[in-house]
Amino acid sequence: MEEINAKPKQDAETLPKTEDESQKEMAEETSFHPVQLSTKSEEAIDESEIEVEQKLQQLLKDISEETLQLREFLTEENRLMNELCVSIKQIMKKLGVSFDISPRNIRVNKKIKRVILNEEGHLTFYHEKGEAHSAFLAEYPPEIVITVLWVVMPKLAKVVATYRKKIRSRISLFRKLKTELKTIAKAVVGTKD
Repeated sequence: MEEINAKPKQDAETLPKTEDESQKEMAEETSFHPVQLSTKSEEAIDESEIEVEQKLQQLLKDISEETLQLREFLTEENRLMNELCVSIKQIMKKLGVSFDISPRNIRVNKKIKRVILNEEGHLTFYHEKGEAHSAFLAEYPPEIVITVLWVVMPKLAKVVATYRKKIRSRISLFRKLKTELKTIAKAVVGTKD
């Protein structure tokens, strides 16, 4: 039997709320909940997360492939640049030349007074404060190497042309001397008939 004096059951929602409960509820409504960003169903959220993960994995794969190619290119660039600088060094050493390069052609942060590429293939920067920095040309960044070659190659072409003319002149002299010395040798030694 039911008690007559029993109070009827009330839902928790119909009970009057205390002031603390009201403030908590209000704070929950206005605070940021990252889990509640979307009103999509859980299945749609799972599909979206899977799609994002797949795209990130693809991006990571693409970056890895690019990095491998980049490493190969950097290795090849360094090898070619070193070989090129060694060749320039050999030519300059054989010709016994060095080149002054205008500081305004090479853009560096410090104030440069003078730049020289010597016959050993070393690029030397002379700073306004009296300091100097020298290293083999291939040890500098590719941009500086290209700039130096852009300035030096026309000068080197003129030096090579001048050297060629000098050698041609010597060859002409040696031919004349050879002919004259053979004639003198025949006269001195005599010829056997």
